[in-house]
Amino acid sequence: MIPQFPDTEDEGMRMLPPKYVGIAVVIIFVGGVILALLAGQGFIPIDPVMTIGGAILLSTILVCCSAITMVASYTQKIPEYSEMEIKYDEGKSHFDNGEFEAAVEIFKALAGPKLDHKRALYYGALCYEELSDWENMKLFCKAYLKLKPKDKEVWEMLNRAHKKLFEYEEAQDALERANRL
Repeated sequence: MIPQFPDTEDEGMRMLPPKYVGIAVVIIFVGGVILALLAGQGFIPIDPVMTIGGAILLSTILVCCSAITMVASYTQKIPEYSEMEIKYDEGKSHFDNGEFEAAVEIFKALAGPKLDHKRALYYGALCYEELSDWENMKLFCKAYLKLKPKDKEVWEMLNRAHKKLFEYEEAQDALERANRL
């Protein structure tokens, strides 16, 4: 079975995006400082030093727990990425040996339904060019350029695909974008 790119989180490993954790930390810390200032002025009957200390402690705990959760979610995905790397090497070997049909099947599977594996998209587009499948070459080039829009070589590849499909206006646009890079 060829692994696909994992979703952002598994069912058992849900976490807030880092920007929300950062916002929560800032709110807790600023709220603690405000409470400590109000307590220092005598408006609230609490110890200001304990309040600021608690705010710092809560902020630190939140940041540490968030970091541990992120590291744990990444380490869970290491075996999947390792399998993907092995499949990529296999596809690249087929490509280097001129076995474009076998290579393109591997690269297509690695790219997955989201078309988000950069190297698989690049070599898949090259395979499709060798197989004269201009529609799929165009599809892979466009998906690759969404991930890496400043790649002159892929813009030139897209230009060639458009020309082969008699899409001269799109070919010219791709060539102009390549020349600007």
